[in-house]
Amino acid sequence: MTVEEVGSQIEKILLDFQIGDLKKAAGPFLKAIGLMTATEFLGGLVTGTLGLRGPRTSRHRFEEGLGQLGPAYEELLTTPGAIDLYENIRCGLVHQYLPLMTQAVLSGETKGPGIVDCTGRLELRVDDYIRDLEKAAKRLICNLADDPVLFRNCVRSLQKAPRIA
Repeated sequence: MTVEEVGSQIEKILLDFQIGDLKKAAGPFLKAIGLMTATEFLGGLVTGTLGLRGPRTSRHRFEEGLGQLGPAYEELLTTPGAIDLYENIRCGLVHQYLPLMTQAVLSGETKGPGIVDCTGRLELRVDDYIRDLEKAAKRLICNLADDPVLFRNCVRSLQKAPRIA
């Protein structure tokens, strides 16, 4: 696969298919569940570990993908004693349709990040999260040509994904 082919597949899967569907989704909870899976997909591309089995876990892929969204997300992941985002947000939504340790799941765009720590309870702002995920996906595509490890990891992961025409 060439850089252009890899970038095209990422654009089709992550930007057009996943994020495109999320922008059209009706409710904030449906959007939030889709965001968790798209975040894990992003992390799987970056690490080359897309799939259900392998040496890396779902947590690793999710946290790597979340860190790609920007410094505010990275800070939530690395602050000592912070709420476990994978366990409470990702697993809460995916397995129970209810994020734990949250005070709200909100629609509407602000200038802030998509996850905010409000003194021990999280706010999940789905439209802000979609914006940040879209920016991260575009950065990933732009960096493919200059980062051979990233390119190889994306190729490895995309070999497991269906081709989207």
